[in-house]
Amino acid sequence: MEKALKVTNLKKSFGSNSFAVDGISFEVEKNEVFGLIGPNGSGKTTTQRMLTAILEPTSGRIQYEDRSIKSEFDKEWLRSRIGYVPQGDCLYKDLTVDENLEIFSVPYNLPEAIKKENIDRLLQELDIVGRRKSLVKNLSGGLAKRASIAAALVHNPKVILFDEVTMGLDPNSRYQIWRLIESLKKEATIIITTHYMDEAEELCDRVAILSKGKILELDKPAKIIQRYKFKDLNQVLGEIIERER
Repeated sequence: MEKALKVTNLKKSFGSNSFAVDGISFEVEKNEVFGLIGPNGSGKTTTQRMLTAILEPTSGRIQYEDRSIKSEFDKEWLRSRIGYVPQGDCLYKDLTVDENLEIFSVPYNLPEAIKKENIDRLLQELDIVGRRKSLVKNLSGGLAKRASIAAALVHNPKVILFDEVTMGLDPNSRYQIWRLIESLKKEATIIITTHYMDEAEELCDRVAILSKGKILELDKPAKIIQRYKFKDLNQVLGEIIERER
């Protein structure tokens, strides 16, 4: 299978003797949904921020399509190819959904016709066409998250990173985002972090379980569950957390 991403011995320290991410390596295939899971402080979000070039690694190598991300030129190339949906708010609350999407499309210099087509399609797919003229501050949490996803996808990225994208959402909003991620897999590679083990089991082709900055397990969810002889990933994660104390 063709690789979308290769991470080799990636480390991140924030000035102390300990590492938030401590020498992890993994590969992600094209059109795969790959999950980074683990308890708070395991290094999931730090890893994802390095993958988006928001954070500079202390050491190690990140390669997209066999291209190492080292220089600012590499980072600019990367930003044109990835979409990132952070856990927190990223939209301008006093602007409408449409106005936000216009702003988020500016760095990509999209032709006007393609930009309009992309925005209209995303609003339709995310079922927020009727709220395109609404101020973001007046949207529910689920609608605001869907608008954030639209902003991250406006340039048709080849790799999409979701950080705890369904945290705090109602079951219906979670389900809609699940179905969206499944549909996006046809055209893009997906990397998600999540605290919800049912979400990881439902969406991910493979998962890496992190604890204290290291990868302890990396495989298909069903195979990991089988190895531990438990009924779900939630029990597996509990066992791993207890073992690592």
